[in-house]
Amino acid sequence: SRLVRQLLSLARNGPGALDSVALQPLGLNEPALEVSMDWVPQAIKRSIDLGFEGAEHPLMIGADPDRLRELINNLIDNAIRYSQEGGRVTVRTGQIGQDQCRLAISDDSRSIPVAERARIFERFHRLLGTQEDGSGLGLAIVSEIATLHGARITLEDDRDGTGNTFTVHFPSSETALGA
Repeated sequence: SRLVRQLLSLARNGPGALDSVALQPLGLNEPALEVSMDWVPQAIKRSIDLGFEGAEHPLMIGADPDRLRELINNLIDNAIRYSQEGGRVTVRTGQIGQDQCRLAISDDSRSIPVAERARIFERFHRLLGTQEDGSGLGLAIVSEIATLHGARITLEDDRDGTGNTFTVHFPSSETALGA
């Protein structure tokens, strides 16, 4: 059923979906915190320290609320799924300059090789040697949703040298909505 939901999500968020997306001003902190809280039971089952570091002030972006939640869900799902048991996952929001907001998810998973980083956003792509269940669609969905929001995704090694940090750079609501 998860695979069917992901395939439907890809169809709903694919290149032709831009016409059906109505972005509205939305705070980034609230859905990031809410979705993070939804994942606490899964994190506890794997003894993962799931943390949230929200910006001190509201971060307004142009977003479709349901798609934004789906993007955050997929990133946190991957982070928890692929992190080592007893590891940590941290969700952060913040401002970058005047015209960008960021959502960053850091994990303790196996570091993704630089040569593979562009390919992980392709449909059905999975890293060799991955033991976890998955279809290789989660990051493709994230990429499609980010594109619909005029956002871009970066992937870097985590700050502490263990794991990865996925960062989605959203235009602020004034930039995204042309205000």
